[in-house]
Amino acid sequence: MTRVLVLGRRGQLARALASTPWPVGWRVAFAGRDDVDLAGIEAIPEILNQTRPDVVINTVAYTAVDAAEDHREAAFILNAEVPEAVAQACRAAGRLLIHLSTDYVFGGTDEGPYDEAARPDPVNVYGRSKAEGEARTLAACPDATVVRTAWLMSADSGFLATMARRAATGEPLRVVDDQRGNPTLAADLAAALVRVAADRLAGRGAPGLLHMAGPSEATWFDVARAVVATLNPGADLQPISSFDYVSKAQRPRDSRLDVLRLQHIHGIALRPWPEWVAEAARGCHILAASRLEDRHQSGD
Repeated sequence: MTRVLVLGRRGQLARALASTPWPVGWRVAFAGRDDVDLAGIEAIPEILNQTRPDVVINTVAYTAVDAAEDHREAAFILNAEVPEAVAQACRAAGRLLIHLSTDYVFGGTDEGPYDEAARPDPVNVYGRSKAEGEARTLAACPDATVVRTAWLMSADSGFLATMARRAATGEPLRVVDDQRGNPTLAADLAAALVRVAADRLAGRGAPGLLHMAGPSEATWFDVARAVVATLNPGADLQPISSFDYVSKAQRPRDSRLDVLRLQHIHGIALRPWPEWVAEAARGCHILAASRLEDRHQSGD
C-alpha cells in the first residue's frame, strides 16, 4: 500500500486532490489547519511519524496576494518556513516530497514564457515568500519536486467562480486585459500530480523544479469573456488596464510558464483553457444555484 499525506484541506488544489482518482492500493490522508497547527513548525515531524506517508504533497500556502503586503511575517511563515520544515522532515524520514509553488515567483519584467531555469524576480511579498519557499525546500530536501502552477481555477471558488456569479446576476464586469498567464483547471492539476507522484516513486522523472500549468495563455479578460459568452452574452463586460485596477500588491504583467519539460519527462499535457472553461463556468452556475436552494430550504 502506498500512503499519501496531503498538507492542506480547504484550498482549491487540496479539494481537487480529494476528488481525483488515485491508483488502486493508494491511501490518501489530508491534514489541514483544523487538524493541526501547520504554522507550528515543531509539530511537522510528528505529523509524518503518525501518518508514515510514502509521499507528501504540500499545498499549504498563504495565498492572499494583497493581504501579504501588510502581513509579511505570516506570508513568510506559511510560504517559506513551513515548507523548509516539511522538507527537512521528509528528507530525514526518506519521504518523497512534492511542494506547490506559483508563477508569481516571476515578475513579468522579462518576456515569458519562463522555463524552469529562469531566475525568479518577484514583484510582491507573496511572490518573494514563495520564491524563498522554493529555495529552502530544495536546499533542505534536494530530492523534492517543486511544482510551479499558475492561475488555478475551479467551479467552487476563485476567479472563475466570481466571474460566473457576476455574469449570471448581470453585475458589471471590469477585468484586467494586460496581464498574461496560464489558466489551469484544479482538477487537471490534481490528476497530473498523481501521475508525477507515481512516476517519482517508480524511479522515473527527476527532482527539482517542474512547471505544471495549462499550455495556452490568456489574460484575465480572455477568461472572463469566455465565461460571459457561456452564461450571459449580454452582460456588461469591459477590459481595463492594470493601472485602472486598484490593488495593494503589484501583479506580474507576464508570468506565463513554459510547460514543455512536463510533457518531455512525464508525457503529461494539461488541457488548454478553451477546452474546459465553458464547462467549468456552467459548473459554477449550477453549484451557486444549488447553494442558494440549500440556504432557502434551511431558512437562511
